[in-house]
Amino acid sequence: MHYLLIDAYNVICATDSLREVMQGNLDAARDQLAEAVRSIHDAEGVHVALVLDSRQDGLQVEHPYKVKTFEYVYAPADVSADGVIERMLARIPNPGDTSVVSNDRMVRESARANGAIALRPEELFEWARACEARLLQDARRRNEANSRDFRNGIDLDL
Repeated sequence: MHYLLIDAYNVICATDSLREVMQGNLDAARDQLAEAVRSIHDAEGVHVALVLDSRQDGLQVEHPYKVKTFEYVYAPADVSADGVIERMLARIPNPGDTSVVSNDRMVRESARANGAIALRPEELFEWARACEARLLQDARRRNEANSRDFRNGIDLDL
């Protein structure tokens, strides 16, 4: 399985539109980031984890879309999101199947050193747009095929 680990607050702060949303509502910015990358999860079957700093005592995990392959991972107060990403990379069986997204050069360097692919936020959003376009194209193709194949076979001769 391919993993996508996103240094979420870092990506939010590096993105003008999300940074603006964050000023009023941090959760809304997180959710908008999740929606933006959901197409990657859906189109490519990638396990997505938005890794976030928190003030919690322990590691917390939420599944916003009720699927185990899309999650918010909240770092414990004594470990940064960057530290959680590094620990996750150390535990993933094949780090070469993992992409890490951050605007932080040190996080990207650490990801590369662990064998993962390191992406900048702009590359993440470009990937998400391509996946969204592919999902829309697949849906159009299925709808066209369904409309051609559909034929009302019930004789309503009254």
